[in-house]
Amino acid sequence: MISWTRPPKILRHVYSLSLWQCWLDQNVLFSFDDGPSPYTEMLLDLAVSYNHSFAFFLLPEHVQAHPSIVLRMANEGHVIGSHFFKHRNYFLDKKSLFLQSVRESIEIIQSICQHEVVYCRSPYGRLFPHQQKWLSQAGYKHVFWSLDSKDYLNEPADKVIERIQKNLKNKDIVLMHDGPNGHPELVKIVEQTLKSIN
Repeated sequence: MISWTRPPKILRHVYSLSLWQCWLDQNVLFSFDDGPSPYTEMLLDLAVSYNHSFAFFLLPEHVQAHPSIVLRMANEGHVIGSHFFKHRNYFLDKKSLFLQSVRESIEIIQSICQHEVVYCRSPYGRLFPHQQKWLSQAGYKHVFWSLDSKDYLNEPADKVIERIQKNLKNKDIVLMHDGPNGHPELVKIVEQTLKSIN
């Protein structure tokens, strides 16, 4: 997906089978791709402090490296989803290979968290409408985002915080990243934003 701060509304019609807004009983859903990593443990501490649930879209290689973190996020009631088997472009994959990537990644996640996993997010948000349909028919729920923090640009934390606070709306799903190469001040960014909405 092109890097808009707020994706054009027409995409919600094109990708109507995907989730675009927070479905939990809270105002905003912070969603984190590429993890888990040591950052994730600190994010879970924040979630406890602010009584807030997050969504984590996990890569199997990092799940296997940090199983205790995955188990903790499941036990503490966070949304857990697949970020597919590898962080690559799946545009050209045939249906069987495409779904295999999701299924195998979910099997690894479920083996550790001991909870059913139905949510997923395609790497980079790159997804054809017919691939979205494949996911839905297979029983998976694909999750996009309504606000891109652009934390991956590694700008100063204050600039990322300002972008989120300036554009944040009720029921937004905020895109962020907690993988090993995430923003070095990710925890500060999330905490400052949580303070502003609580």
